[in-house]
Amino acid sequence: MVLLLTMTLVSCKKSLETVNINPNNPETVSPEFLLNTAVFNTMKLFGGPMRREVLSHYSHYVSVGGGQFPRFFTFASTNNGYWQSSYVSCLQPLHQIEVNYKDDPAFKNRLIIAKIFEAYLYSNMVAVWGSIPKTDALTGHVSIGYDKEETIYLTLLKELKEAANSIDLNGDTFTGTSDAVFAGNLLKWKKFANTLRLRLAIRISNASPAEAKKVVEEVLADEKNTIISAAETSRAFWGTTSSNWSYLYEYNIVGASANASSLNVISESLIQHMLPYSDPRLAVYAKPASQGPYKGKYWGQPKATQLPAGVSLPDGNPHSPLGPLDYSQIGDYFTKPDAEYVFLSYEESCFLKAEAALKGWGGTKSAEQFYNEGVTASMNKYNLPKQDIDKYLQQPGIKWNTVVDVGERKQEFEDFLGLTSSAVTQANPFRQIVMQTWLAGFYNAMDAWTLIRRTQILEFPPHFNPDGGEGGGVGYAYTPQRLNYPPVEYQVNNAEITNALQWLGDKDALKTTLWFALPVKKNPFLPQ
Repeated sequence: MVLLLTMTLVSCKKSLETVNINPNNPETVSPEFLLNTAVFNTMKLFGGPMRREVLSHYSHYVSVGGGQFPRFFTFASTNNGYWQSSYVSCLQPLHQIEVNYKDDPAFKNRLIIAKIFEAYLYSNMVAVWGSIPKTDALTGHVSIGYDKEETIYLTLLKELKEAANSIDLNGDTFTGTSDAVFAGNLLKWKKFANTLRLRLAIRISNASPAEAKKVVEEVLADEKNTIISAAETSRAFWGTTSSNWSYLYEYNIVGASANASSLNVISESLIQHMLPYSDPRLAVYAKPASQGPYKGKYWGQPKATQLPAGVSLPDGNPHSPLGPLDYSQIGDYFTKPDAEYVFLSYEESCFLKAEAALKGWGGTKSAEQFYNEGVTASMNKYNLPKQDIDKYLQQPGIKWNTVVDVGERKQEFEDFLGLTSSAVTQANPFRQIVMQTWLAGFYNAMDAWTLIRRTQILEFPPHFNPDGGEGGGVGYAYTPQRLNYPPVEYQVNNAEITNALQWLGDKDALKTTLWFALPVKKNPFLPQ
């Protein structure tokens, strides 16, 4: 831990540059150093290999060839690494701020900021594994009890409320260069805490509707203290040197030749949801294929390019024998070395409020107004022309509470097997909100995977070449619902993890549905 906390944190655009350590007192680690350590390590975890192998793949933004995680299975040592990075690299620096400065009133706000970001991390971790250690975590004991998934969410909602209400806007803060997220802006941290609380309340709205409604109404009663502009988006940036640039840039651009067989490339599902609706963001998210039979066209890769057992197509398989370079690559905005990493965006804030308004849970605008605001915010982010935005918002199926008449265009909305469709053929504002939340969050893969599991309303094909036994007797596997607990926990914390397994019905499997999520929506065209 001493080695970890004294590692040099080299620059990351927007203030991951300054490290304040008193050379005359090396035993004391400055909270300024610790916050940015946690922020940068969070980006490296949820925006690094985990996003390439798991999150962006399970969120159906991209497809990637090779590896057990991409084939809807698990790889033990990698899962151990995700778990240990979460606790050691990401949470422990924040915990050290709390341990070392909790009794010093001069650090009151900085302690609160650490708790807010800690809540963000736990909200990710509980969405990845389900029940996890929280109450007694980071104490240094070998045997650590798990907290029930439901308990963690209710605790996080309480902690975020206390944090937002306790910030003294005239008090201490991190200096600009030591806060990579908001450059010491206390009001923005307050708004982030409140909007994160809104996100988590909406997330548990299926499992605990009464609690969710109470929290949402409370947050929206003070809506001005939520994220209400693009300038308040919670994000940080990677850097421009090899020590801190974006993992996606390193893997897909710098290492393109070496990684040619396993690049993240645009998924068929993303093209399905954008191209038929003439979505102007498609030119930002993706590039037309630069080679192969679909050169010059937007062409997405399905989860598995081979046909399912017993299936044949009259015109042959359009994905055989294509490789990653024959598909649309990810757009330049996302593959820059100093690309952004978004924790919670203005556009997501709009869509959360749209969903709340649709439920009748408050807000200063109608669900339709929030919906249009979110779509507009997403497109303004990429400087798209107003006329393109207005035209898109009038598209049938995109315009609020409308449907699209697919007519002879039916196949444009479908995957290549005709199993799923993006066509909004029945009036369903909720589906429209979810679809636009998913589209606006492109490459914010952790949040998109959670959205898919929570709502189960968008259609995505299963994987027809799953690894291990995940396909069972039917030969395919739906989007994983969680990650397995890491093997290291069975080795060093077996008694406690055995207790926790009861909350999963003793099924430590990728297909086990978590408390907050809905059951998997099964495809009616496939054997069950």
